[in-house]
Amino acid sequence: MAAGKAGTIKGVGLGLAAALLWAVYNVGVEIGRAEGFTSADLAILRYGVAGLILAPLLAVQWRKLPPSLTLPRAIMLSCIIGPPFAFLFNTGYGLAPLAHAVVISPGMSMLVANMLPILLDGQRLSVNRKLGIAVLIIGLMAIAADRPATTGAGDTAILGDLCFVGSGSLWGVFIYLMARWRLPAIATTAATSILSAVFFLPFYILYFDPAPLPLTAWIEQAIYQGAIGGSLAIIVFASSISLLGSGLAGLFPALVPPLAVLLAIPLARQWPNALQTLGVVIASGGLIVSLDQVARFLRPKRYDPDRVTDRR
Repeated sequence: MAAGKAGTIKGVGLGLAAALLWAVYNVGVEIGRAEGFTSADLAILRYGVAGLILAPLLAVQWRKLPPSLTLPRAIMLSCIIGPPFAFLFNTGYGLAPLAHAVVISPGMSMLVANMLPILLDGQRLSVNRKLGIAVLIIGLMAIAADRPATTGAGDTAILGDLCFVGSGSLWGVFIYLMARWRLPAIATTAATSILSAVFFLPFYILYFDPAPLPLTAWIEQAIYQGAIGGSLAIIVFASSISLLGSGLAGLFPALVPPLAVLLAIPLARQWPNALQTLGVVIASGGLIVSLDQVARFLRPKRYDPDRVTDRR
């Protein structure tokens, strides 16, 4: 994608910011499900609020939209990260522990986003990228290993894990398509959010009853779901994809688990134990290894007088 030191630095910064925003969003989903919100409630807040926020931005950019952002592509992306993604992701939270959610879904996103360019475009992973992904996976497993495998409802945790596999795979496909089609971040996010809200709103009105919770709880989840998860995080991450490509940008969702563990301290009053802390360190190290080529690129070149050729 975008070449140059400035573009690489900006892309890495945006990827880290997106991972932090998604970590906040994941903790918000956990809080919402604990308060009594259903998957449908969280989905309508995610896409409805995001659509309201981003609609004016889409209107401003309407005449400047690139030809790559077509209606069929916007509809396809809405089917990928719209209601199907929200249903799988939010349903999984009701069936499996939080640790499974923040490990399986981002892990699948990372793997799918890195495998699709290999399978479909003939790209190759560098040694650093392969080693970094392996270390990241070890860190994610360390975070999840501490938690119980079930939620006390028999084998329902397995179904929840499958939901996270599905949602993570859908997000990996989204990462790949955003990079392949080189779509604009704000306009694409706005279009997919609006289309998702328009599609899902009639079903929500006809078949679901809003959770009987205080207005303050709805406002809190509107911020978590629509403003952070449905708008800001996707825009920031899509911008990172445009600068780094799907493979490298696809590594940043794997930082969501360790960040969620840390953010659970102030937001959910949950302190990580020694094993979870170790997982945070390992996963972070895996990302650093994967970004080794970036670090080498950013490192200033040293002047070597022996390599100067005398052309007199």
